Amino acid sequence: MILDAETGQPYYDLNEILKDKNYYILTTNQDTQFTRVFPEEKISAIQGDWRFFQCSRRCHDELYSSVDTLQKLNKSIDENLRVPKNMIPRCPKCGAEMEPWVRSWTFLEGKKYREEYNKLNTFLKANQNKKILFLELGVGRMTPMFIQEPFWKMTYAWPDAYYITINSRDALVPEELKQKGFAIHEDIAKVLADVRKNFNEEQNESR
Repeated sequence: MILDAETGQPYYDLNEILKDKNYYILTTNQDTQFTRVFPEEKISAIQGDWRFFQCSRRCHDELYSSVDTLQKLNKSIDENLRVPKNMIPRCPKCGAEMEPWVRSWTFLEGKKYREEYNKLNTFLKANQNKKILFLELGVGRMTPMFIQEPFWKMTYAWPDAYYITINSRDALVPEELKQKGFAIHEDIAKVLADVRKNFNEEQNESR
C-alpha cells in the first residue's frame, strides 16, 4: 500500500517552492513520499524507510531492498489473507525473519542510519552562520526529540535563524523564540498551495 500510494500534492508544491533554494529535508516519515520528488542526497530519513528490510535479530549491519519481495508477497495472498510460509523473507546470515527497516524495538541504527545523520550534519555545519529558516511541517508532540526540539535549540542559538511551524492542531512556539518564530495553525496542504500560487504570481509579474 505504501509503495503504491499516490504521491501527495503538498510534496510537489514544496518542491516547487524550494527548487531554486539551498535546502535540506529532515523527516521521520517512512512512507517514501519525499524520495519520489526530492533527490536522495537532500533528504535524511531518520526513522527508517519501508523500501528496506533488516534482520529482525540485527545480526549484521546491512539493509536489503524490500520492493520486489513485497510485490511478490502481495500477489501471493490467498483468500484467507495468508502467504506461503516459504515466501517469508529470511536473513541470509542467521535465518531469522526479516522485517521492515522502520522504527521499532529492533530498529537497526547502523551504517545507513548514521549516513542519514551525517548528511544532515554536513549541511547544518556548512550553513549555520548563514540566514536560515527552520520550517517544521506537521510535527506533533508525540516525538518532539527528533525534529522539533533540535529546531528550537538551533533557532535559539544561531543568530540568523528563524523558525516557522505549520500544524493545524499542534503548532507551538516556545516563549524563548517569540521574536524568532511563528506558528501557523492551518492545514499544511492549503498553506503550501497558497505559497506556491503566490510565488508563481510574483514570478509572472516580474517577467
